[in-house]
Amino acid sequence: MALYSTRSACWTLAAGALVVIAGSANARPGPDVTYQDVTDITNHGAVGGVRAYSLGTSTCNIGNQNLLWTNDGTPGVGFNAYRLHNGRLLQIGQSFVKTACCAAAGSGCGQTCNGQGGSVLGAGCRDVYGGGWNGIQGNLAPRSTINAYTGSFSSFSTATGDAVFKRLQVQQTNLSTTNFPGALFVVEGVYVGTDDAINGNAMNNASHRLVNVNQSSFAMTTTATMQATIPAIRAWRDHGLGLNLADPSVTISTVDVPNEGRFWVATKVTESRDGVWLYDYAVFNLNSDRSGGSLSIPLPSGATITGVGFHDVNYHSGEPYANTDWTVTNNGAELRWSSPQTFAQNANSNALRWGTMYNFWFEADRPPTSGDATLGLFKPHPTQSVTFAAPVPMDTSCDADWNNDGVVSSQDFFDFTAAFFSDNADFNNDGITNSQDFFDFVGAFFSPCP
Repeated sequence: MALYSTRSACWTLAAGALVVIAGSANARPGPDVTYQDVTDITNHGAVGGVRAYSLGTSTCNIGNQNLLWTNDGTPGVGFNAYRLHNGRLLQIGQSFVKTACCAAAGSGCGQTCNGQGGSVLGAGCRDVYGGGWNGIQGNLAPRSTINAYTGSFSSFSTATGDAVFKRLQVQQTNLSTTNFPGALFVVEGVYVGTDDAINGNAMNNASHRLVNVNQSSFAMTTTATMQATIPAIRAWRDHGLGLNLADPSVTISTVDVPNEGRFWVATKVTESRDGVWLYDYAVFNLNSDRSGGSLSIPLPSGATITGVGFHDVNYHSGEPYANTDWTVTNNGAELRWSSPQTFAQNANSNALRWGTMYNFWFEADRPPTSGDATLGLFKPHPTQSVTFAAPVPMDTSCDADWNNDGVVSSQDFFDFTAAFFSDNADFNNDGITNSQDFFDFVGAFFSPCP
């Protein structure tokens, strides 16, 4: 339906009707909702330094069956905002979930539209809502009322409030290029659909697009092209060195919870200064209702860890979830971030819920090697954690890699000797530099790793 300000005209069709698109060989089995484009962005103004937006939606059903479109129910789309600055992508805002009354039956999805609308979005059909409509507060549902994995929706309050209530909220300071020179900004929509989820088509429900932010009015306008079915976490790699300049040091992967939802993970390691490496991890929960409850990175013995950081995005407007930052512990064997409380202690503790991305980082005096990071789940599940390949600090304790470059070579011997004669080569960590350190180093240098 065009960018109308009212939705009085709706069509009726049996909700269970099965319609197959003739001649659309590329249609996915079942209904499949995707966020096709950000049509426009409404700037609702600011309250207390927080600015609110709502995104227009061009929505496609790329499946071969009609998609349920229920008044104030399925499907729903939550909006997010991100900032890419200084080599790191952070989520800086999120909204409640936009629901709607009815669907049109337009073309433009790359398939033949079967012409069905109203209580369904027909197979192959497109529906358009403007940003103004998508910001109507009475139609915005809390994310806590939706199970993104099963696609189930619960009833919600239609309460309204001030200009920022329930909408995509961003601290205005986070949008200032004075504060963040050269920053790029990204918006994202994450869909949940009841029958989309039931039919196993929920893994392509996030899409993103770059935006410009006017530094006077803070209005957002779209730029570049929509990255349909691709979550915003991918923008870290695609634009990590600047607009359209990919950062090859960023790796992206998916992590699936057995018989449940999907997380996306991005990692990056850079040598921040001589002999010190910065480890960056971003985890985006696409649709796991179990949610993320912890992240653990293995550490080698004796590694020096500094500059530990964490970033999340705040819930607002009456969502029951807490905003207390995750705690961090280092027991020498692993660095672990975790929700302040377990699910048993507080079901509304700060967890990595669906449609959100958290960041974790630290510095280490060890170069990276491939290892296994562990993502713990917040809610009880038969599989309470999942592991994924990630760069982790290298264990060099079994050799004489004095300069921590990942290999033992003659340079280590020269560097150790120079440190020894500068009285700064306590190889055995007994508090003093003496001949025993020299003997111990030589023994390690000529001994193979176990």
